[in-house]
Amino acid sequence: MYDTVIIGGGIAGLQTAIQLARSLRRVAVLDIPGGRSSVAKTYRNILGYPTDVSGEKLRRLGREQATQYGAHMIEDEAVSLQARGDDEFIVQTKNGANPLVARTIVMATGIRDPFPSIPGIEECLGSSIFLCPDCDGYESVGEPIAVIGAGPQAVVMADELSHYTKQIAVLNHTGALTSSDDLERLKKQGFVFYDQTVQKLLHNGGQLTGLELASGEILCVTRAFLAVPGAVVQTGLLQGFKVHVNEKGHVRTDPRTKETDHRNIWAVGDITLHSQQVAIAMGDGAQAAIWIQKRLRESDHFVKAKS
Repeated sequence: MYDTVIIGGGIAGLQTAIQLARSLRRVAVLDIPGGRSSVAKTYRNILGYPTDVSGEKLRRLGREQATQYGAHMIEDEAVSLQARGDDEFIVQTKNGANPLVARTIVMATGIRDPFPSIPGIEECLGSSIFLCPDCDGYESVGEPIAVIGAGPQAVVMADELSHYTKQIAVLNHTGALTSSDDLERLKKQGFVFYDQTVQKLLHNGGQLTGLELASGEILCVTRAFLAVPGAVVQTGLLQGFKVHVNEKGHVRTDPRTKETDHRNIWAVGDITLHSQQVAIAMGDGAQAAIWIQKRLRESDHFVKAKS
């Protein structure tokens, strides 16, 4: 039996594993390739990395560090989660013959993003095409940029990015209905609106140089931000548990402990109600681990008192 099974091996999950393993707990991390951090090639806002660091490097270092302290890394997908009594959980995996048994659970399953299918996007994602203006707005300072997405969401994103640059083209890639008020808003700000799809991203080794539109027109831009609705918070395993999920699918946790409404299930990272930043995900993980350790010690003392 594990003290804790962590479902999801992104930044939040790995930080949780490191802290718990250092607390001498038996920890397993279930993870499959992918996730938002794996496409981020150049985090530039993290303490200690003044130039940049990739999400993949952070995850690799995190796995090595967690393993060093005794955490078990399992490359497999959790397909079901069940409670057994008041003190145990059963995690069935896709490829494992035997389920994992745990005293506590940490959900670190994150968000699945609906990246548009545009030639060149894989090379540019995380280097010159971004999702988050809070994280990467700085990269657009003084640059000609594009916001690619659905009209209404793209208009909002363009407004946020106007703090960093005034050279913004908005592309209604999905063909979503865009109100006259939104169009007027863009016009007043001096932003160009294109009601057409992006056919191809022009780039040099992942560094964006332009966009080829459906009309054949080439837009010269050096950065782009995606504003496509439909991101899915990965909470499927929590169905059947009395866990509060908001209208966007994010899990509510105790702000002090990161525990969900279901006792002994914690949630950390992008699955929760927080700003989607690496530093915050790390904080979530460390905070949850500290309170899991307190809970496990309480349980240990209770068992000893009964025996």
